[in-house]
Amino acid sequence: MPSRQYLLSAIIYFSTFLFLLLGTTLMPGVCSNAFADGKIRPGRLALPDSAYIKIRQSLDRALKYGDLNRAALCYQQIGDMLFEQGAMSQALSYYHKAHANFGKEANVVHRGNNSNRIGKIYFKNKRYPQALTNFREALRLFRGNAYRKGMAESYGHIGQVFEQTEAYDSSRIYQERALSEFKSLNDKSHVAYTYSRIGSIYEDQAKFHTALKYFSLAEEMYREGPAVVELAAVLNNIGDTYRKIGNYHQALIYSKKAEVMATSLHDNRQLSSAHRDLAKTFEHLGSFDSAYYYSEKSRLAYSKSYNTDSEKQLNLIQTLFDVQRKDNEIEQLENKNRLSQTVTISLFVIGLLATFLGISLLSRQRLKIRNSKALYESRQQAMELELSNRHLQQEGLKAELELRSKELTSITLHMIKKNEVLEELKNKLASLVKDDKRDQRREMKQLLEFISFNSNQDKSWEDFRVVFEYVHQDFFEKLMKHSGLLTTTDLRFLALLKMNLNAADIATMLAISQTSLRTTRYRLRKKLQLPEDASLQKFVHNL
Repeated sequence: MPSRQYLLSAIIYFSTFLFLLLGTTLMPGVCSNAFADGKIRPGRLALPDSAYIKIRQSLDRALKYGDLNRAALCYQQIGDMLFEQGAMSQALSYYHKAHANFGKEANVVHRGNNSNRIGKIYFKNKRYPQALTNFREALRLFRGNAYRKGMAESYGHIGQVFEQTEAYDSSRIYQERALSEFKSLNDKSHVAYTYSRIGSIYEDQAKFHTALKYFSLAEEMYREGPAVVELAAVLNNIGDTYRKIGNYHQALIYSKKAEVMATSLHDNRQLSSAHRDLAKTFEHLGSFDSAYYYSEKSRLAYSKSYNTDSEKQLNLIQTLFDVQRKDNEIEQLENKNRLSQTVTISLFVIGLLATFLGISLLSRQRLKIRNSKALYESRQQAMELELSNRHLQQEGLKAELELRSKELTSITLHMIKKNEVLEELKNKLASLVKDDKRDQRREMKQLLEFISFNSNQDKSWEDFRVVFEYVHQDFFEKLMKHSGLLTTTDLRFLALLKMNLNAADIATMLAISQTSLRTTRYRLRKKLQLPEDASLQKFVHNL
């Protein structure tokens, strides 16, 4: 039997190993990468389908050879593509994968850039505390490595968070730090962008002339280079600011400039913003037809922008799905021969395992039957023993109850006999009291009072109550629930009535006359609120 168990264990371990091997072999590949140097090329993102395929291939190679740093860069680039297409939740997932693969030993700049990317997604989703945490982590990494461009970008991101949370002083401080760093780096595009961000802070504070100053500085720097979407955004901001200070003529000029530039750049989002500002300006001028015209154009441009973004996201998601499906098909073809061999071995092992499993189950079933039989016999004996104990216990209780009943009867008879003797003695003494001998009268009267007192207060009543309550449990409690007005004499009377004593014996026990007994019975019926046709005797016995 032990050798069979060892063989069965060995087969189980071997089968588990083959199953894990099979699962690893058939597991489809995860994402890939594209660019060997790991740098983001914004131009490449214009064709996300082909770029994604290249990144996937590069990622597969990096994971195959254990190059985690390169794999992290690949994850980061896939996240950049998804971010550009507006798929924020998917982008965040890939940035977190990149963060996990970078590790503490990775390039600090890469880790800082990744933290900023994660922070930007949280910022776009208005989760400002999480965004601030990631931006500050990036700033800490860049400061430790003295990477000034990264520090400048982090300052700017932190300033934007404070702006959205209406902490304008803190926002301006961080944007000015960013501006100082970008100026020292001679990064004109970022300097222009930072000017526009500072202008937005002043605009939020309704300091429109100061805001206009910074927007104008941003415009000047943007015009030194090629036309970009950011310039159209600044022109929109300038036009909107002029409208807010009541200079509608300048507002129309700049909003028109923004419209022309957005049209040339085919940017429907900025075009929608320009048309919306034009509609507001014409509304202030009282040209409601023009206001309505541009309002409709703004709505149409926004609709086109939304449809374009949605189409890009759908195309990218379809590409992700198609590439994954093709990868799975290739993986299945490559593993076809290996699968057939593994399946053959697995079937053989499963058959062998099933044979020994059947033998084991049969042995266990036999053992289970034996154990069940032994358990049944043990339970049967236990039940018989318990029944025997219960029978003995019931017999003991019955014998004790009979003994108590006899004891109760004995006490009752003793009390009746004693009270009869006392009654007789009382009668004789009463006749002596009536005698003309004056010298005996006083002592006889005192003796008569003493006997009367003791015939009612004798300790035998307490002994009677103890034994009576044992035989008739809860009798007095039930009586008191029916009426709280019952006296000690009432309870004694009802207890004697429960024992089926006749009226004469009850009168003797209570040391009262038959007339007093009838009075007691009448009062009890009233206290217990019994109907006229109800029997007091029956009521007591049913209690």
